[in-house]
Amino acid sequence: MKKYNRIMLGRGSMYAAVCRNEGYIGANFGINIDLSDSLYDNWRDFNAKFIPVWMEGSPGKTKVAAGVTCGFLWTIIKGLQVGDVVLSPSGEGYYYVGTITSEYYYAPDTDLPHRRKVEWKDKVIPRKNMSSELQHSTGSIGTCCDITKYAEEIEQLLNEAASAEPISQVSVDQQDKSSKSFDERSLHKLFCSYLRTRNIYAKTIFHEKSSTKIDNAQKWVHPDIVGVQFEEFQNDATLSLLKATEPKETVHIYSYELKRKIDSDYQLKQFYFQSLSNSSWANFGYLVAFEIADGLEDEMERLNNAFGIGIILMQATEATVLFPAREKALDYITIEKLNRINKQFCEFISKLSKVLLASKDYTDVARDSLIAICDKVFETDEEIDAYCKEHNIPF
Repeated sequence: MKKYNRIMLGRGSMYAAVCRNEGYIGANFGINIDLSDSLYDNWRDFNAKFIPVWMEGSPGKTKVAAGVTCGFLWTIIKGLQVGDVVLSPSGEGYYYVGTITSEYYYAPDTDLPHRRKVEWKDKVIPRKNMSSELQHSTGSIGTCCDITKYAEEIEQLLNEAASAEPISQVSVDQQDKSSKSFDERSLHKLFCSYLRTRNIYAKTIFHEKSSTKIDNAQKWVHPDIVGVQFEEFQNDATLSLLKATEPKETVHIYSYELKRKIDSDYQLKQFYFQSLSNSSWANFGYLVAFEIADGLEDEMERLNNAFGIGIILMQATEATVLFPAREKALDYITIEKLNRINKQFCEFISKLSKVLLASKDYTDVARDSLIAICDKVFETDEEIDAYCKEHNIPF
C-alpha cells in the first residue's frame, strides 16, 4: 500500500527549496558514510549497527535519543518505498508534495548526503487548508511522521490546489529569505493567539519595564507570558457557589518562558531551569520553543518528571504539548515580588482579582477589563500569514 510521510528538510525547512529544485529528499544526522550496504529490511537491525556509531559522534546523548534518530534515518533510506508520497513544509505556510522515484543513494560532502530522488508535483498544499487533525500530525516533532491515514484528505487537497511556481524558478534566494532569522519577541502574538483558542487570556510581561533598583541582575524572575483560564459552567448558580466556597478553583493561572529554539542538551537544561525559576509560582508553568532539536525527548521527559514544568513545541498556528505541566498551588511570595517590581504583572493580577471578587452582575465587565490589557490576537489565517512573512517566521 502506498504510504504518505511528512519529511522535514532541515531545521526550519532550510533545505526545502533546494531539495525541490534539485529533485530529492535527504538527511544527515552526523553519519557521514555511504549506507548502501546497510539497507536492512528491519529497522531494528539498522539501529543495532548505527546507534553506537551515532552515540560516539554525539557525546552526552542517550540511547533513547540515538534510537529515535537512527529510526528517522532508516525511514528515509529504506523504510519509504518507491512510489510513496512525501510532504515537506516549505517554511512559508505550504507543503511541497512529491513521489519517491529511486532507491537510496549517497551524496558525499553535502549538507544532506543520504538521499532519495523525488518527482515533485507542480502543486502545493497550503497548511491553512488542512484539517486541524492533519495540521497537528504534520506539525509533530521529528524528521519523519507517517500521515498515511490522511491519504484521502491529502489527495483531495491536491485536486483542489493551485499550481505552484515552476521548479526552475525556486531559487536559493527564496531559501535564504525563508531561513532568515526572526526575533523571539515576534513569536509572542502568535503564541498568545493560539492560547486564546484554548480560552487562555495571555499577556506579555516586559522585563525591561521592571524597577531596576529592586530587581537589578534578577534575570531569572520574570515570566515571558502570563495567562489565565476561567472555569466555565453553564449554570450561574454553580459558578456562584464555587466562587463563594472555593474561589481559587474558578481560575487556573499559567506562566510561560518562550524561546526561538532549543539546539542542544545543554541549552535545554539552561532554558528549562530558567523556566523553573520564572514560572514555578503559577498553577502551571511551561517552557515553549518554536524549534527543538532531535534527540532531546528522553531528557525533556526526565526534567518534566523531576520538576513538573511542561514543554510545548509551538508553530505559527498550532502548538503541541510534548510534556504537560504538573499543577501546583500558587506561590504568593513570588507573586508579591513580581507585583512590586513589574507594573504590567501587577496590573494583570489586580484585574484578575477583580474578576474573582465581582458579583454576578459585574463579572463580565471585570473580565472585559482584564481582556483589554491582554495581548492582541489574530482573527484570521490571512493575518497570521502576512505577519509571518513580514517577520520571516516559517509558516
